[in-house]
Amino acid sequence: MYIIKSGSASSYCSVILEYGENTTSMSDKIKVLAVDDAPANLMILKGCLRGGNFELVTCTNAIDALQEFKKQYFDILLLDVIMPGIDGFELRKLIREVDKERPIIFLTAMIDDGNMTMLNQITWDSNTYYLNKVFDKKVLVQKITEVVNMHRTRQLDRVYRDNLESELKLAGDLQRILLPDWCILDDKVLVSSLYVPAMQVSGDIFELIRLDESRYLFFIGDIAGHGISAALYMATVQAILKIKAHEQNFTVHGLLADLNRFFCDELRGNTYMTALAVLFDFKSNHLVLHSAGHPPLLICPAGREPLFTAGENKGGIPLGWFANAEYRAEDNFEYDFDDDTMFLGVTDGVFDTAGEDGEFITKNELHDIVEALTADTDATVFPYRLKSMMEQMGYENISDDFTVVALQKRQCRADCIERLIPAKLSEVNKVATEFSSIAEDLRQISEIELCVHEFLNNVIVHGNAGSNQRPDLIYINIAKEKGKFKIRGLEHGKKWDPSNMENIDGRNAEDRSSPATSGRGMQILQAITDHVTYNSYCDLNETCFTLKSGEKNDN
Repeated sequence: MYIIKSGSASSYCSVILEYGENTTSMSDKIKVLAVDDAPANLMILKGCLRGGNFELVTCTNAIDALQEFKKQYFDILLLDVIMPGIDGFELRKLIREVDKERPIIFLTAMIDDGNMTMLNQITWDSNTYYLNKVFDKKVLVQKITEVVNMHRTRQLDRVYRDNLESELKLAGDLQRILLPDWCILDDKVLVSSLYVPAMQVSGDIFELIRLDESRYLFFIGDIAGHGISAALYMATVQAILKIKAHEQNFTVHGLLADLNRFFCDELRGNTYMTALAVLFDFKSNHLVLHSAGHPPLLICPAGREPLFTAGENKGGIPLGWFANAEYRAEDNFEYDFDDDTMFLGVTDGVFDTAGEDGEFITKNELHDIVEALTADTDATVFPYRLKSMMEQMGYENISDDFTVVALQKRQCRADCIERLIPAKLSEVNKVATEFSSIAEDLRQISEIELCVHEFLNNVIVHGNAGSNQRPDLIYINIAKEKGKFKIRGLEHGKKWDPSNMENIDGRNAEDRSSPATSGRGMQILQAITDHVTYNSYCDLNETCFTLKSGEKNDN
């Protein structure tokens, strides 16, 4: 493992190498380990490297040399080829078991044969070099310095790349934290999102900000580029959204005008973004939308053909292109919607998804997929089923960040309860108790509590075991359909196969590597359910339990 420490401006950085428990440092001086069974040859090396920028350690045999190599750090090794016992080539093999890349220079006066056997033995290792023993001080010093500097540069480049990769991962993790959770559920709205970055750090952004009792700002955008700069721009845009959204006389076109000034003035036009800003009023069922060159919003009325908003044909200038761009009220798109209408916001990555033939999905194909799914898919799972269906049709190659957000006005029904909970055991009993309150029959109450307990415990204990991320959210609801209760759960845990529930095999209760499909809990679920259905769409698992008991106690 390499750990960089800052050195002086004129020197290399110091590199720490760890070998087991022993940690030794590489200083600015070049430390040389020379191995030769002839004392005269070692004396010549001492004379050539005396003073200056070198520190020399000598050994007359391979065993002593290997012990010294393991004991302290050396920048380079000078090895004789012909030595009694373990020769130079065998010593190199032993060295490579400890360090694969430490540079080695073979010093030899041997004359190679016509097949260049010796030279081939030396050069099969890319970090091994050759110098004839008939050398002068200048040639030796130049060769050692050149090889060590090249090796140090490679080390520093590798550490730089590793640090950069680590920073990119950190920036990507920060982005995921800044973005909304995959599901949002409150008293007015239900939102589900699927975010798939093409690289560790993406330029996609979406936000849902509640303005008052009934109004929400929905914002989705795509910042040009990737990397740490995109993450910083995204965080800044999110901060601006939260400030501007709560200003008096807020308008979507005014918001985009403010963001355009930020990109042009503060960022000096170094980047740009497309964006869609939508103001939803769920009391009057009215929306106002303004587009800045972004893909249109898809409106999906229940039982009717989906439609793309006309917003893409109004305004349409990406933020940051022109300082004098105008975002005017007359370019807003307005629409009155029904309670059961669903809305889909997407980024360019959806249309940049291609099949094996290189052809991208078209706007009409996306329209047809959405229309086919609308009949039996609600907002909670819609983005995931959309991408899954695209993959089944062959559109699997993502070349840009892929984001889909589904939004729907929440419908409150007396025969339905839905909750969004963190994947924590402390939540299970509360949900089970609340869900059982929908029933009046004692048998139904017991079955609901048992089903909720067993399902959530299985998901939380087994499905989310070993995760280092923040606890994921689980969506769960219960509804009465045709006289029977149906419990439905959505979560991002490990996959499981409920069809194997009947294969009771005495599973070890301590095994938490995957969701349980056997054991007493699975026997309970099998006994109280009429049937169980399971699907997984892009790592979102959907499990539905239909309980056996009807409206009345069968006894």
